[in-house]
Amino acid sequence: MRANQTAIVVGAGMVGLCCAYALHLRGIKVTVVDRDIEGDKTSYGNAGALAISECVPHSLPGQIWSIPKWLLDPMGPLSLRPAHMPSFMPWILSYLGHSRKRQVTHIADALHAINERVSADYDPMLHAIGYADKVHDKGCIRVYDSYKSFKKNALEWRIRKQHGQDYELLGENDLRRMAPAIGKVKQFGVFQPQWRIMDDPKGLVGCLRHWLLAQGVTMVNANVDALVCAQSSVVGVTTSLGVINADMTIVAAGAWSKALAKQVGEPCLLESERGYNTTLPNPNISLKHELLFAEEMFVVSPLAIGLRVGGASEFAGLKAAPNYQRSDNLLRLAKRYLPDLNTEGGIQWVGHRPSTPDSLPVLGPSVKWQGLCYAFGHSHLGMTQAASSGQMLAEVLMQPELNTDLSAYSIGRFS
Repeated sequence: MRANQTAIVVGAGMVGLCCAYALHLRGIKVTVVDRDIEGDKTSYGNAGALAISECVPHSLPGQIWSIPKWLLDPMGPLSLRPAHMPSFMPWILSYLGHSRKRQVTHIADALHAINERVSADYDPMLHAIGYADKVHDKGCIRVYDSYKSFKKNALEWRIRKQHGQDYELLGENDLRRMAPAIGKVKQFGVFQPQWRIMDDPKGLVGCLRHWLLAQGVTMVNANVDALVCAQSSVVGVTTSLGVINADMTIVAAGAWSKALAKQVGEPCLLESERGYNTTLPNPNISLKHELLFAEEMFVVSPLAIGLRVGGASEFAGLKAAPNYQRSDNLLRLAKRYLPDLNTEGGIQWVGHRPSTPDSLPVLGPSVKWQGLCYAFGHSHLGMTQAASSGQMLAEVLMQPELNTDLSAYSIGRFS
């Protein structure tokens, strides 16, 4: 691409807006299209963390034996709606296939390649839009029952160490000192200083959107029905308001991206991994750091708007009604381990994480079409990797001399 050309970004979540930001900085005239520009986004309800140290794939050796236990436990981290099972099978089979050690090494390297530049890509943007003072270097504590249970996750910690992510082991006394609200049943922790916590994810998304509008980026409230193809190129999108043409189209519609890619003959394995949370405005406890309960797989985030208790992975597709019992279960778990927590008056939320079976986003140019790129599938790391995804994609499109390599994230890997 060249400066003064035009681009459409499909999707106004954090990833889409960061793509728009990166292209706008390079002189591209950008139009963002979303069916509800200011409406609820998956970006709004995440844990509010830049989880910079998280280069560990979701699928790991031996995990297959834990899945039945998770599914049978009503308080467990995993849920699968029976009606969704037939369409889910290709995804889960691929997911299990990526637990081989060689695959794990490749995926961890690819995740690290994005995460190692997160702060360098985020910080200039945060300063530009006026949000820098609302992102804090608080770090995260992973909480374990005991040192023995921590050792069961030795592979995860070895992967982080291999990629330069330092951490501090916390015995019971150190754990109590750093997070006195944790009950006595938890006796070991690991402090990860790299994590950064924002005041309010929705506030950050809104701040970036308003900045882009003020800079002249066009925002269109419309549903994108199809990509417009001409010969070997995508030349725009068909929307509920008509056709919009552009030199480049970037599909960054989260879990809804799969349908658009399939329309132009580039299928991918993408699932909505629904996450639930409750934000407690009057939690009765104070936390300096994000808490991630390792065995139970849920997080408690100290945001400016309250304490957010979230987690769970529910596979039910895009259309099934929410099951807020998942949120209730997470609150009960949080109360078990944070005994003084006040769980009254919480605001519940559910969102669709766009998840691939190999834990990697779909990021980069189309394999089949000129004028088409993708930026979706970031799973639990959408907020973390958004700024870098936008910058890396813009580098590939406009600064080839930088040799930014997006091959590991290509949609062609699903062919």
